[in-house]
Amino acid sequence: MKVSFKYGLAGYTGKTDGLVYCYNRHTGKVYARHKSNPRLTKENERIGKMSKNIFGLKPSAAYKDDLQLYCMRYNGLRNNQEKRIGSWVNLYVILMTNMAKAMPNINLNTITRAEIYQNDLPCQNIKKAVEAGILSPVEGYERLTALL
Repeated sequence: MKVSFKYGLAGYTGKTDGLVYCYNRHTGKVYARHKSNPRLTKENERIGKMSKNIFGLKPSAAYKDDLQLYCMRYNGLRNNQEKRIGSWVNLYVILMTNMAKAMPNINLNTITRAEIYQNDLPCQNIKKAVEAGILSPVEGYERLTALL
């Protein structure tokens, strides 16, 4: 839920009285939620294994820079103000999961860098991902060609 403070604590972040307060620097708003301890499920385990594997591919610094540049350009588009991408990490996960949805024979729990280059998968660089329809086009995406 959105929170408004009486005495001007605009950027408050923290825990108090069973609530967790989070400040979103992009929107300038503070949100609150009840503090809870989530139950671990099989879905948590599946996502954990997938994340460990895709980040184990160790994307290059140039690839990370391209992801950050894509994020800035994507967040600057007028038609998607509600669907902002927070960081290159979020974009990387979105890119990989969208690729897995588009190509059901890809298993993100076992994918390797050699497999990516051998099968010429679109996650090699941002330009290929946009051209394959995995990511939305942004201005200048043609120049985002740094390899994974």
